[in-house]
Amino acid sequence: MRQVFIPSDFQIPKKVELGNYFLIPISTKNVAEDLEVLTNNAEAIVRQRGGGESKNRWPYKFTLEENYKDLAWLETCANLRQLFVYVLRDKKNNNYVGCVYIYPIELFYPNLAKKYDVDFSFWIVQSEFNRGTYDEIFKKILTWLIQNWPFKRERIFLRNKLIPEGLT
Repeated sequence: MRQVFIPSDFQIPKKVELGNYFLIPISTKNVAEDLEVLTNNAEAIVRQRGGGESKNRWPYKFTLEENYKDLAWLETCANLRQLFVYVLRDKKNNNYVGCVYIYPIELFYPNLAKKYDVDFSFWIVQSEFNRGTYDEIFKKILTWLIQNWPFKRERIFLRNKLIPEGLT
């Protein structure tokens, strides 16, 4: 039998400082901003994280109502300690610059459950990617996940299409 994804005594981080950035849990309060960031950065998201098998669905096409339902589901799941999604913001001007996903491996990759516990992925907006910050942010978030969550590095599946050298 597999262990629980998150032990009941583990304190879920509510705000995480990561150099020039910080993470906060996603919520329905972010619905309009999240939709705008998603639709304006769909190509960047697909290039970095994967997905986008069809340009007729997330992240290319999503209504405000669909996004609200998605964020409500993510928020509920986090409250139930089932999965966790964080918005990445820059400290300088509080801009939404990315998103981090911490899912139990069985959610999308049940066939990998013998080898991994966690499905980790993230993306950043195109303008941030163009600044060359992708590798740095990837490493900071993964280090935070390893050092502050109850996961062993070898049990974390890195879903992203783009993985910095030395992390595979």
